[in-house]
Amino acid sequence: MNYRLVFIINAIVLAVFGALFLILPELALTQFGTEIYVATLFVARFFGGAMLMAGVLTWFTKDIQDVSTQKSMAITFLAASVVGFILSLIGVAPATAVIRANGWVLLVLHVLFGLSYAYLLFLKPQSSKPKPRSPRKAKGAK
Repeated sequence: MNYRLVFIINAIVLAVFGALFLILPELALTQFGTEIYVATLFVARFFGGAMLMAGVLTWFTKDIQDVSTQKSMAITFLAASVVGFILSLIGVAPATAVIRANGWVLLVLHVLFGLSYAYLLFLKPQSSKPKPRSPRKAKGAK
């Protein structure tokens, strides 16, 4: 598993969910068993637009070769997954019950992406490139 693969999968998931919430917000909200009001549809469209934009941005960053930039992106996505998991958990909790159906899908997606980014950041074996040797000093040279 590498950064590029996880970025591609994340971009596709974001774009699909984003397009669904942007184009068909009533269908998307029905899948999660939420109440549908005019204001809810409006906010769902904003949410869909933001997700679609994040998916497109992630798609364009999949080819970044700079290791520090890849790590920065992964840290950002890991934080987003943790926050998304917490918000989804609050949404499916019996006390709030905003998400009444299929909330497990959101929880699973956030856990999978969170674990993927945590693996890439903290557990993935680093590629061992040989370090360039410095030229040896000649004996007696100062």
